Formats: sequence, structure tokens, C-alpha cells
Amino acid sequence: MMSRVVDRAGTWIGWALFADLLSAFTLTFGYMFSKPVTMQYPDKEKWLPYSRYRGHHFLKRDEEGEIKCVACELCARICPCDCIEVVPYEDEKGNRHPAKFEIDTARCLFCGLCEDACPADAIALGQQYEFSSFSSRDLVIGRDDLLGKPGKAMTGGGVVTARLNTEQDVLVETSEPHGYNWWRNIRRT
Repeated sequence: MMSRVVDRAGTWIGWALFADLLSAFTLTFGYMFSKPVTMQYPDKEKWLPYSRYRGHHFLKRDEEGEIKCVACELCARICPCDCIEVVPYEDEKGNRHPAKFEIDTARCLFCGLCEDACPADAIALGQQYEFSSFSSRDLVIGRDDLLGKPGKAMTGGGVVTARLNTEQDVLVETSEPHGYNWWRNIRRT
């Protein structure tokens, strides 16, 4: 009588394990034959962010092509990271413009407070997200570079084909030598 009870318990455990194994294989084979979710970035595909995405800063121009910034320094004052530096100057007409406008994107939080505080609507956060570098000095963006950055597009949220022609488009030449302990010099610069 004892052997029949043990056999029934063994059979029940075997069927439970078989059911779990069958559901695991069903899930595995379902993923094997489904469309992959990973994106072949940057070789084949590139993600276009939505228009509300907060990426790289850019400065705007007015209708006459002049910089909209009046060098009021409100963006520098409201910045919680203290990563914006504005040096104003007055032209011969008495209008204020920035002689120096720099943003240290290595320190920036991309919070958008500078965009909200600007009374002239001169600074904004764009959709560009590819600006990595081996040196933190390369992440300090000046006025002329900020004027040349692309603005916001009204479309986004999709995947497009990448526009890389050669492998040289991916490689970045730097002025500093890289060696075994390159990562130790990142915060010391």
C-alpha cells in the first residue's frame, strides 16, 4: 500500500515538471521565431526621438539672422549644475549680446530650466543625442557651435536607416593618447 502512494506522488510531480518544461519551451520557441526588438545601432538603424525629447542645447537666431540671446544671464543663474557661462557685451547700437556663451554638457542635467527661464526664447534643447567624447574638454560647447546645432523637428519617435558610409565615420580622432588607464584621466581633466 505504501508503494502505491509513493508512485502516485512521483507521477504527479513528474507531470507538473513536464507541464512547466513544456510552457518554458513554448515561450522560448515563441521568442525565437518572433521579430527581434533590438536595434542595429549605429550600423543600420537610428532612433529619431520625439519632439519633446531634451537633447543637445542649441541657440536660436531671429528673422535677420542675429542671435536671439540678450545675455541676461538668467539661464546661467537658474542652472542647478552651474554649467552655463555667459559673458555679455554691448554693440555700437547698445544691444546686448553674448561675447562668450559656453555650456559644459558633461555637467548638464538636461533639465530644461535654462530653456524655461530665457525671456528671449534664445536657448532650447534639441533632439540630438549623439555627442559622446573621450575627453571632458570636448563636451564644453561654445557659442558658434551652439548656433550651428540642429533645432527641433516636429516628427520623431521612429527608427530610420543610418547614414554611415564607411567605418571612418564612426571612428573619432582625439588629441590625447589612450592607454591602459585611460578611464582614470576622465575626471582629472
